[in-house]
Amino acid sequence: MGLLSLLADPLAFLVAFAACAFGLVMHNVAQAWLANRYKDSGPARYGFLSLEPRVHLDVLGIIFLILLGFGFPRPVPFRLYGAKEAQVALMGPLAFFLMAFIYGLLAALLGGGATSSFAEGLSRAMGVMLLHAAIFLFPVPPLDGARVVYAVGSPQARRFMDQLASYGPLGFLVIFLVLNFAGVTSAVIYGLSGLLGTIYRAIGL
Repeated sequence: MGLLSLLADPLAFLVAFAACAFGLVMHNVAQAWLANRYKDSGPARYGFLSLEPRVHLDVLGIIFLILLGFGFPRPVPFRLYGAKEAQVALMGPLAFFLMAFIYGLLAALLGGGATSSFAEGLSRAMGVMLLHAAIFLFPVPPLDGARVVYAVGSPQARRFMDQLASYGPLGFLVIFLVLNFAGVTSAVIYGLSGLLGTIYRAIGL
């Protein structure tokens, strides 16, 4: 579970942890970049266009990342509405998918031998990024999918998001476990993995 299974190979663990933490940062930077393009100065004002880890990373999110293999960054403070808000929110899962592509590509290029620990760490990070890309798409507060519903959903859908949000972290954890045990998470990850495999084959890997 999480990244702890890599502790037998400390270098692989460090590579995986650093890559996953950087993926959380890039999730935020991607959203901040698009929000800034849409003339929302909030993300830039609070430093979210930088790569400074202290701006983006949340201590509890990092602990969850290590223990459970699923973490979360600090939310990007943007104030947009409608389609622009939805597009900014979706940049988060897209960034996770892009990082999964990069880590998988690097792992394939490194291969085994003296670089096997690096490859193992990057391969695990790829899987973790795909997991994040899948989960952050779910319409459950405070995930990006919920921000999309708030942006373009019906009043009834937004009220339902409010009800889910009222349960706080416990409600999110329960929903996360239900989706996981129901196989929804695995199905989404399978679809994203298939898309990633198609891209790799298209470039000759």
